[in-house]
Amino acid sequence: MTGMKNKMPLVSAVITTHNRPQYLENAIKSVLRQTFQDLECIVVDDASSDSTESIYKNDPRIVYVQISNEESRGGNHARNVGIEHAKGEYIAFLDDDDVWLPQKIEKQLQLFQKNSKAVVFCGRIFKKVSPEGCSFQNSVPPQKFSGNISRLILCTYVTSTSCLMIPRSLFAEVGLFDENLIFWQEYELTIRLAQIADFYFVPEPLVECLDETGNPQRISNKVASWKKNVTYIRMKHSVLYKSLSFKENWIYHATLSKDAFRRSLRSGLKKNIFFYGILRLFLEYIPSRLLHLF
Repeated sequence: MTGMKNKMPLVSAVITTHNRPQYLENAIKSVLRQTFQDLECIVVDDASSDSTESIYKNDPRIVYVQISNEESRGGNHARNVGIEHAKGEYIAFLDDDDVWLPQKIEKQLQLFQKNSKAVVFCGRIFKKVSPEGCSFQNSVPPQKFSGNISRLILCTYVTSTSCLMIPRSLFAEVGLFDENLIFWQEYELTIRLAQIADFYFVPEPLVECLDETGNPQRISNKVASWKKNVTYIRMKHSVLYKSLSFKENWIYHATLSKDAFRRSLRSGLKKNIFFYGILRLFLEYIPSRLLHLF
């Protein structure tokens, strides 16, 4: 495992964290319990002020990397620090509030046997937590998300950070996570990756992702900041987006309204819920039934 000194691991698992020990422990355990054991567990502590350092710094199973307050520049910078420390041929990411199922890495590596330069992801289990309780929802990608998705990726997001497994060599070609982003960082990265590599996925939910509703303070639920990041991504890849057809552009805007609706729902913003609900009706629901755009 991570205590190996003389042998390079095949896979590097990168967990980024900031002041969330209540989640981090389970994330780490899910890496250490993988059925595939030739991996290292890298924990990048992004300037935590809690007990994270004292608990994990001297754990022999973990490569502990600490970012100081002065060096802290957000979650994507922390992921990039993790990539720089990674020794594995393949790099997989895990947010500290998500967990991997035991066979996640093993099953993804099986797909790399067919194409070592592909990007591999998997399905998810959404753990929906609200004041009313907790529920679980499985999500498996449709088959169209497999193969050459260089145009499709411009219309819709395909996965989340904790599901991705990427050959380290591809980062040398497309660059690292964009540190200007706090939302859709994996989406922007996959846009670049899809221009040079095929995508494949394990058709099983192998990652449990936390989905909190009714919490406007949660970063992922801040709709206004998310919209700024969406505009930034559109401008950054404007050449690619200009090549989209009318139908592809429609699908793209339907994707935006759907995600904005979900974020508004999770943060409890009633006016936004109504606005994006109406928008989804005209951009997604009606076209899918009457015009067969999707």
